[in-house]
Amino acid sequence: MKQPFPGIITRIEEQARTRKHLGARVNVFIDDKFSFAIDADLAQKSALQAGVIISQSTLSHLLREDGATKAYRRALYFASFRARSEREIRERLKRDEWADEIIDDAIERLKAEKVLNDAQFAATWVEGRTLSRPRGSHVLRQELRVKGVAREEIEAALPSADEESENAVSALRARWRTWERFEGRERDQKMIEFLQRRGFNYSTARTALKRLEEEDSEP
Repeated sequence: MKQPFPGIITRIEEQARTRKHLGARVNVFIDDKFSFAIDADLAQKSALQAGVIISQSTLSHLLREDGATKAYRRALYFASFRARSEREIRERLKRDEWADEIIDDAIERLKAEKVLNDAQFAATWVEGRTLSRPRGSHVLRQELRVKGVAREEIEAALPSADEESENAVSALRARWRTWERFEGRERDQKMIEFLQRRGFNYSTARTALKRLEEEDSEP
C-alpha cells in the first residue's frame, strides 16, 4: 500500500552499512514506517528531523537531490583510483543510466572542486607514460584523444622537442640489449621501427639511435 502524504517524520536512523561509492545514508520513517533513504549530508542540509512534515512535493524534491548526490558520489569514487578525463566520468555515469542533466550537474560540481580538470589530466597522463613506458607525441596524442581531451589541452601537455628526444633515448635504452643478436642495418631498422611503434617520428628515432650507439662505443 502506498504511503500517504503529507506525513510526519517520526525518526531518522543511520544505515549500518556504508557503501564507499554512496557515502553515509539515513533511513527516514514517516508515521513510524520506513519511507525512504537519503544521503546523510543532504538530510542534514534539508533540516530533516523528527516532527517535520513531508509533503509529496518535498519528497519528490528530496529524491531528485538525492539522485544528483548519488551520481556525484559515484563519479567521485570513480575518480579516486586515478585521474580521469571528463569523457571517462560521463561514460561511467551513463552506464548507470543517469539523466543527462544529473550527469552535467555532477561534472560541474567536480570541476568546481578541482577534482576534474582535463588539462591537468593530460599533463598527468603524459608524465605517467614518461615514467613507465616512454611514448612519442604521436601515440600520446592518440591516447588523449580517445580520452576525450580537447586538442588545445593535448598540445599543451605534450613533451617539448628536447623532452621527446630524451624520452626516445630512455625507451631505446631500456630495450637496448634486445637487439644484440642482430647486426648492422637490420639491427638499426628494428630499433627505429620499435621507436616508431611507440609514437616517435623517424628523425627523433634516428637521433636517439645515434646517441646510444655513441654511448655504447665509449670505453
